[in-house]
Amino acid sequence: MKFLRNTWYCAGWSHDLVDKPLAITLLNEPVVLYRGEDGTAIALEDRCPHRFAPLSKGKVQGNNIACGYHGLVFDSKGNGTHNPHGDGTIPKGCSVKNYPVIEAQGVIWIWMGEASQADPASIIDIGECDNREGWTAVHGYLNVKCHYELVADNLLDLSHVPYLHSFLSSDGEPPAGFREERKVEVEGNTVWSMHWNYNCPVSPLFSLLWDDAPAIGTLRAHMCWQPPSVLYLDTGFSAENGTIEDGACFPGIHLITPETEHSSHYFYAVARNKKLDDAGLSEGIRIQINNAFEFEDEPMVEACHERMPETDLIALKPVYLPGDVAGMRARRKLQELIQAETSA
Repeated sequence: MKFLRNTWYCAGWSHDLVDKPLAITLLNEPVVLYRGEDGTAIALEDRCPHRFAPLSKGKVQGNNIACGYHGLVFDSKGNGTHNPHGDGTIPKGCSVKNYPVIEAQGVIWIWMGEASQADPASIIDIGECDNREGWTAVHGYLNVKCHYELVADNLLDLSHVPYLHSFLSSDGEPPAGFREERKVEVEGNTVWSMHWNYNCPVSPLFSLLWDDAPAIGTLRAHMCWQPPSVLYLDTGFSAENGTIEDGACFPGIHLITPETEHSSHYFYAVARNKKLDDAGLSEGIRIQINNAFEFEDEPMVEACHERMPETDLIALKPVYLPGDVAGMRARRKLQELIQAETSA
């Protein structure tokens, strides 16, 4: 399975890169992330060309990094700059790959393809859920043992929520007058999967966020997918005749980066417009969301992955349900982009 390479991927949250090198595998490539003395985030191939020791086991020296095995030093561009052995001559080929990195909106974005094509202006704006003024956000990370497109499929088809996530769904039978509306829209390379529940009982999540929430209201859950695997969820609960802004809003960003063909990095952040200063609520939300991903979604998509003889879902000719439309369109868009990149 090929990956789209000429694009920006999330390599981590900015606040997680502190004073030590960080090892991470991205698109099957070992990468070391570290922060130079000037605060700049740097990404290099995590493999010393001498004995292939991980540079992530070395030490940061200014904006350089020293191999922890034999002391070879590499600068922020990956060039060997110091050899503590013999007469100090830098051996031929003593360099490692450098990856373009941009920090924006609290995210470390990395470009895994042709460096000359790395355009900072093409980084997707995630400010609605991570840095929105006057809102509070909670961040998290999971390593998921499955192909990254299965994670995107799971997010684009929220029809699984009543079956996997009791905390996120309403209890019991829907009341008289309950009505669902679903819509899928595609604009360029963007896929929207929109879902409204009218005359819907409030869920435990929105009861927690909104003390005087109405017992019955309108629930929305609109998921937006942008290639290769950035998903924005606009979700909230409002009174039947009220405005979205007056209700409880709970937008989330989901940044999925392939680790290998069989594992994925899953970075997420969720924001809210209610009870902004309640630190205990923030921790409770983090625990509940992490539980939903780690103990409900993750085991299911991993089990699906284990039973797939290959990672190409479409080639396996699955049975389709109405909720699959958005995921299939996103998969086809991504394959078109990969094919165009490969041909070029």
